[in-house]
Amino acid sequence: MSKSCRGLIGIAALLGVTLEGPVFAAEPFEQGMVTITLDDGWATQYTKARPALNARNMDASYALVTQALAQGWGGYMTTAQVQTLVAEGNDIASHTVSHPNLMTLSPAQLTSELVDSQSWLVNTLGLPAVPNFVVPYGYYDATTLAAIRQTYGSSRTVKGGRNFRDSIVYELRANDVHQRVAVSTVRGWIDQAAAEKSWLILVFHEFIDGTPVRDTQYRTSNFTAILDHIRTSGLPTVTLAQGVAMMEGRTDPDPAAGLPVYVDGMESGFDNWSWATHSLDETGVVHAGSTAIRFEPDAWSGLMFHHSGVDLSQYQSVELWVHGGTTGGQAVQLVLHDGSQWLGAVTLDAALGAPIAAGTWQKVTVPLASLGVTSGTLVDLYFMDASGGDQGTVYLDDITLVPY
Repeated sequence: MSKSCRGLIGIAALLGVTLEGPVFAAEPFEQGMVTITLDDGWATQYTKARPALNARNMDASYALVTQALAQGWGGYMTTAQVQTLVAEGNDIASHTVSHPNLMTLSPAQLTSELVDSQSWLVNTLGLPAVPNFVVPYGYYDATTLAAIRQTYGSSRTVKGGRNFRDSIVYELRANDVHQRVAVSTVRGWIDQAAAEKSWLILVFHEFIDGTPVRDTQYRTSNFTAILDHIRTSGLPTVTLAQGVAMMEGRTDPDPAAGLPVYVDGMESGFDNWSWATHSLDETGVVHAGSTAIRFEPDAWSGLMFHHSGVDLSQYQSVELWVHGGTTGGQAVQLVLHDGSQWLGAVTLDAALGAPIAAGTWQKVTVPLASLGVTSGTLVDLYFMDASGGDQGTVYLDDITLVPY
């Protein structure tokens, strides 16, 4: 175990939290850091965000849709403006040719969106390489990740959270700052990155001086307030390329540690399709790391974590931690689903052999064989209300598929 991991465990002991089991993505950097990413190539990134960044001597990473530049789309930057950004020392990432949902494309279309965009940026902007990719809409699965790996050295998502030295470079977490995100919220993310020495990536799209009229627009004054807080915090701003260069270069989870589903955020290609009232960024009640899941198990609502397909024959159990909040005793059912039918299900209290307890974390281990599941493909992992009524808040953390 590394010195930094031992330090985290010591800190956890002081805070009264438990770090039993594998620790994922927990290696801190020398200090916290922040990256400003500007997606799509909107014109206001040049006219409004660029002056604010330059005034504070901050570089940013611009994720560009190449067709918008090549065809001169209205409302987007020109190629000449992007060349100015490059000359000023900013970072360029690929954001595909036409910004499609990659999961809907044929293999040939997917290859074209990834390869052609990178080639256009290198050749048109005179760049030595464009190694970093930004996933349109944050939609990806195992197939798209495999294709991305063939062309790029890293990939940024829009799954919230922060990154550490040992995070997976193809599932970089980033927090989307849209019109409804308060400056105070972003300040909290920045302060958390400083405290835990993590890498916070912020995502912006369009900027407006007045009132935003669509979700992707953000007030310029709020943007400058965020930049000022970064400067006040003392955290350095780095580009995507600089941040990735400081990581350990992990491209896959450690097989011996299992396949993480949730560890401070969704992992391993799992996506959040939940319909319950919930948060994936709970900081008040946490088992390990910096965040947990807060879930209101009411009226048959549920958490739904979707994947393109996990071969369950490689795994022996599902492991997670549960906390009953202030009430305990919640009826919550774990369900494994292959996209068309249930593979197996069990309530968490049955798996525990006791009710979910209030005020404490309990480890839940569900052997797949106990559900009659020794093979099959996991597409959806559910945590569902099993009461039909109104129950107290429950918390979940560190959800993992444990290998043989």
